[in-house]
Amino acid sequence: MEDYTGKYKGEQVEVALFGGEYQEGVLTAYCYVDEVAHIELNGHILVPLQNIASLHCSSRCDAPQNDDWPPRGLLDDDGPGDNDVEPGADDS
Repeated sequence: MEDYTGKYKGEQVEVALFGGEYQEGVLTAYCYVDEVAHIELNGHILVPLQNIASLHCSSRCDAPQNDDWPPRGLLDDDGPGDNDVEPGADDS
């Protein structure tokens, strides 16, 4: 398995958490607290890796701004019921 612990240190990142919240900042460290792996943002915000749905390294991204982040399905307006057919609904 590849070791990523130093790969994005010092980079601007956006972290999508399970539950729909986001954190943004500079990735300053990887660490363990009570045997649980965490990332540290901006030198003081600890985020347990088990709570992270995805991590986007915005400082390395060459895609157009805001076209790829947040991922489709994580936006508030893409919640249940938006552009979806109701279960049991008949299209005829």
